Amino acid sequence: MGKNILNGLIMVIVALLTLSSTQAQTVSVSGKYIYPNANQTPLSNIQVALVDKNNQVISTTITNSEGIYLFPRVPYGDYTIKASTTQPSPGYTMSDCFKLLLYLSGYNTLTSIQKLAADVDNNNIVDRADFNLMLAKWLNPSIKFPAGDWKFEEVHFTINSGKGAAAPDVPIPPSNGTPTGDLGSVMVPGNKPATTIASTFTNFSSIINTSVELPVKLNTGTPVSTLGLTIECPSNFKIEQIVPSIQGLNVNIEGNLIRATWIDSNIKLLDAANNTTLFVIKGKALNNSEITFSLGDNSQLISKSGEVINAAKIELPRLSIQQNETFAFALKGNFPNPFNTSTKIVYSLPSAGNVEMKIFNIQGQLVATPIKGYQDAGIKELPFDGNNLQSGVYFCTISLKGDKNFNATSRMVVAR
Repeated sequence: MGKNILNGLIMVIVALLTLSSTQAQTVSVSGKYIYPNANQTPLSNIQVALVDKNNQVISTTITNSEGIYLFPRVPYGDYTIKASTTQPSPGYTMSDCFKLLLYLSGYNTLTSIQKLAADVDNNNIVDRADFNLMLAKWLNPSIKFPAGDWKFEEVHFTINSGKGAAAPDVPIPPSNGTPTGDLGSVMVPGNKPATTIASTFTNFSSIINTSVELPVKLNTGTPVSTLGLTIECPSNFKIEQIVPSIQGLNVNIEGNLIRATWIDSNIKLLDAANNTTLFVIKGKALNNSEITFSLGDNSQLISKSGEVINAAKIELPRLSIQQNETFAFALKGNFPNPFNTSTKIVYSLPSAGNVEMKIFNIQGQLVATPIKGYQDAGIKELPFDGNNLQSGVYFCTISLKGDKNFNATSRMVVAR
């Protein structure tokens, strides 16, 4: 009996030693995921995995509201911390595209997290293919990045006991997570960047279900290196076509949202100081409610130095609709008159047809043909640039050839 008791005590001691040894060979591992902006915003609800050297997931957890994760009782060994999320990405800006272009052109450098974010095709190389894909996705958000919506830094570490002592708990330094493509760290998770461009409006008039052309103009006062605009259109206006007015402008229509980009791969600048027409919206009103276009989120203009241009103005159309109105043919003149360099010529068409407008000097010589082509009925307002005209009296003539033919003439004066 004494022998059995002794054997039992030995087994208990061995078990306690084994438990003590096992406990001594495990530690707690903790860390934090942040967004790399100035405030180091914590990233909550991020899935974090502890992966061993055989690429096997040992344990998973989720970051708390402070972005912190914890793995208790981790055995000695070699590990990697990997993170992921199914949260929607707040996206990126056209400023990020310009930052990448400057890097690819040798004008600036990128941090490790910026390079990770820039590798949108997920081939571990940051190159022109990433730049082209970022441009394409900004224009058409339905495009998917092969890298997914988010990028997270991975952390590799080893736990061992050193010189016979138990290993201490392992605090992992804060790791970065960022939306794919976000190089500027301005896309605070959960928010979208506010549009800083001011809007002005030019009034137009038309009738229901009649095509109309509405220009969108830009005035910055400084050259532009990169342009990204989202323009929202009311649902009672059907967009038929967007016609770019500047070379290199790319436009995409998503329902009633217009997205437009301009960036030159050779870092040339767009001079948009004097009400440059960017593009013309062709479409028609579906009812007699007023139609006002507005700038959407994430609209940006970027300077040569990469800074956001806050002093820019976008001139958007505002369209009033007259239902079943019959317009009289009229050339209502130009305003102002006399004018120095620019004026607006106002006219109305009772029906659709081929319209031709010509400007003659007092000797009867043709000096300009502002309009030549098909137009729908309605009241029209044509901006006219008279920079190339000398001071003096000129005559504006307009003709309409359609169901009926009309002609009219008005007098205009250039005074400098």
